[in-house]
Amino acid sequence: MGKQLKQLGYPEKIYLYIVLFVGSLVAMLFVTGTELPEGGRPPYLFLVWNTFLAWVPAGLALALDGISLLRTKSLRWLLYLIAGGMWLFFYPNAAYLITDLLHPFARLNIEDSYLFWQDMLFWNHLFTVFLTAVLGLVLGTISLSSVHRLVERALGRITGIIFAAAVLLLGSFGVYLGRFFRFNSWDLLHKPVGLLRQILSYFTNMEHVLHAYSYCKWIFLITGFGYMAFCLFGAMNRRMTQGGD
Repeated sequence: MGKQLKQLGYPEKIYLYIVLFVGSLVAMLFVTGTELPEGGRPPYLFLVWNTFLAWVPAGLALALDGISLLRTKSLRWLLYLIAGGMWLFFYPNAAYLITDLLHPFARLNIEDSYLFWQDMLFWNHLFTVFLTAVLGLVLGTISLSSVHRLVERALGRITGIIFAAAVLLLGSFGVYLGRFFRFNSWDLLHKPVGLLRQILSYFTNMEHVLHAYSYCKWIFLITGFGYMAFCLFGAMNRRMTQGGD
């Protein structure tokens, strides 16, 4: 068991999750403490829920690690399909936090002065949302890395690479559906047919297809380059450690 856990990246993975959890708590303090100039309810409280949703795929990645330790092959693969499907449904929620960067521009009146960027009010709002966006990007990256490793161990390196690329593509499209269709992961579970019909109807228009491509390519590039950098850094670190031994 100890050797298997080490192969899955433990206990370092737990340390990383603890750091991210503390970071999330700090981010939520800023989210709940940020106010508009006119006062009233904090404008970014929705980020508390969005951050929780970003944690769901990270938690499911841990569950998949646990499932991989089961001895019964049939049970293991059944639970893989269930937990893996849920992980894929929720995975776009992590990268979705990037798109919340629009809210400081939408909520603050920055048209009164072309020097709005000199006002710390603007930066406090922007950095509050940016911090949650970075957390979402990291949470998505480590959950994909964790599941990628399981796929690679079970089906081989090439399959693992194809899997990671496919998830990044699907995740980018999922973010698009969330931002412009206002769909969420729950919709995939309780009204999949209606969702599919609406998507198919929407994409009969070529302008909509081009709009989706223009948007999704940015999410794919951001998450893709972030993921590749994370993987390459991990490989470099492992090589340096082996060299030291």
